Amino acid sequence: MLRVATIPLISLRGEVSQNVERVEAWLALAAREQIDLAVFPETCLVGGVTLASLHRRELEALAEPLDGPALSAITDAVERTGVAAGVGLIERAQDGRLFNSYVICMPDGQRYCHRKLYAFEHRRIECGERFTVFDTVWGMRIGILIGADNYLIENVRMTALMGAALLVAPHRRDGVGRESEERIHAVSRKRGPGGKSGRRVANASANAEVGEQSDPTSCLRRWLPARAGDNGMFVAFSEGIDFNNESAQLPAEAAMILDPRGRILAQGTCDSRKIVSADLDSALIDQSIGRQWLMRRRPSLYGPLAHTSGQASIIADAPRVARAGSVALSFAVVGRDRLLR
Repeated sequence: MLRVATIPLISLRGEVSQNVERVEAWLALAAREQIDLAVFPETCLVGGVTLASLHRRELEALAEPLDGPALSAITDAVERTGVAAGVGLIERAQDGRLFNSYVICMPDGQRYCHRKLYAFEHRRIECGERFTVFDTVWGMRIGILIGADNYLIENVRMTALMGAALLVAPHRRDGVGRESEERIHAVSRKRGPGGKSGRRVANASANAEVGEQSDPTSCLRRWLPARAGDNGMFVAFSEGIDFNNESAQLPAEAAMILDPRGRILAQGTCDSRKIVSADLDSALIDQSIGRQWLMRRRPSLYGPLAHTSGQASIIADAPRVARAGSVALSFAVVGRDRLLR
């Protein structure tokens, strides 16, 4: 049994040290409630600043390496409280590249870092190139997908196929300007389907990130229960907002924990001082319909998924040998674009 908490941290814009202190305070409270893993939002250590508006020097000032002071302080707090913590930051890699990263710090000193696959926050922030799934002392494999990574069904499915029983899905509330929208288009053309379909996917991502004016993450809150049910996995979602943004509204559900059937085990808002937590029973995974059907996949049918839309065709082959008394009438070649309409 694993007890997980999602904490929708209200961060201070650009105040890394104060945000670290807030995380430490929450970890102390989580320890009193015997939480095993606390999930904080995307980029919670740097706050909810709109990264696209930052100059290069300002962005560099917020970034730090994985052995920097902020994560070192979080690691110390994790070891002190015995509560594992997932936190988001802007990572400066050894080669100087910047990533929107999320690190889960374990009480034994281990750290697991995921670099956002679909990063559009700033033109100098690069996209990650790999999925992140790892074993834990609780006997439950954990996968990480940040924000927009969760918009694509394939990303969650790949994480499940790699054995993840719990998906940690941190998110942040952020406005998207023209520069960020163009970045979404560029990322979608590079990483996802191209052509007209690629533009549709890019627009869908932008709309999902911006969302309705009253609720920017309404799409993701609808999609995540489906992702959990489809893949037979637990999901821990945590939303972050900027304390300095006077126009920001508190999300209706800024923290959610879902079971392998897509049901909400626990939920809460940013204005709550109560920890949103749930006990995860791994026995529910094998019992879920999603996991049972996951084991019955037919990979030989899914080749077109690896191709860019417009390049692949789905071919319905006629039987090689017709049975006695039967006639092979025809076969069809249908482009994927037609199937999407």
